[in-house]
Amino acid sequence: MPVIANQRHRFDIPPHIHYLNSGYMTPLAREVRAAMDAGALLKSSPWSYRAADFFTYPEALRGRFAGVLGCATDEVAIVPSASYGLAIAAKNVPLAARQDVVVLAEQFPSNVYAWRARAREVGARIVTVHREQNDDWTPALLRAIGPDTGVVAVPHCHWADGAMVDLVAVGAACRRQGAALVLDLTQSLGAMPFDIAAVQPDFVAAAAYKWLLGPYGCGLLYAAPWHHRGEPIEYTWLNRAQADDFARLVDYRDDYQFGARRFDMGEKSNPPLLMAASDSISRP
Repeated sequence: MPVIANQRHRFDIPPHIHYLNSGYMTPLAREVRAAMDAGALLKSSPWSYRAADFFTYPEALRGRFAGVLGCATDEVAIVPSASYGLAIAAKNVPLAARQDVVVLAEQFPSNVYAWRARAREVGARIVTVHREQNDDWTPALLRAIGPDTGVVAVPHCHWADGAMVDLVAVGAACRRQGAALVLDLTQSLGAMPFDIAAVQPDFVAAAAYKWLLGPYGCGLLYAAPWHHRGEPIEYTWLNRAQADDFARLVDYRDDYQFGARRFDMGEKSNPPLLMAASDSISRP
């Protein structure tokens, strides 16, 4: 991977601090903080916040997220956290009694708890993959994917040691077995390349506050087109068809906006978060 030039000048990091813990939380760049401040000013003067802005700011960020993933804008939902997105995935992928949900040993809890709950609900099993010391995760993971596998829920790299998973190989194995693939890319997206066309996941979730250099409380969810008739986990008016027609909001609708927008979080139209996240992604 190419090495980018030193970017320290963009951050308010004191000269005596050498901050290397961006896998925990990245600092906000000065221009991202300025975008967040500009968003806060809109809330300070709500008379300048137009009805259309409930949709224009989320759509701008949706397009930025799609650019990072390399997918269509309509395949992206705006969520507050990776765990929120993974809960949507757990609610919508098929899983039957006595099927397996495959996870890595000691992977980050957000991509475990939702599956433990779903497995209890339907009578499925959690299968935890272990690897030999200093060995690759991928061979052990591929050995665990078989005819009984319903879902594989893994990261691109392990959060504790950074060890990689070959997601292209895992995606191919899932397709051979008819298993769903759900990814938590919070630890890698923005720092590592990801080819969504090669991997072909069902869902991808990622928080924005790490390698996407964005604010806390904002994230993305990719939903493959075959899940675009799925069930959200909250029923917000903003996600319904023709929600932009404020004069007809009480003409209650059962249909949703196009694509993955049905999975958007409620109160997604939060300018400080949306503008900061958009700015963080728009810059090299």
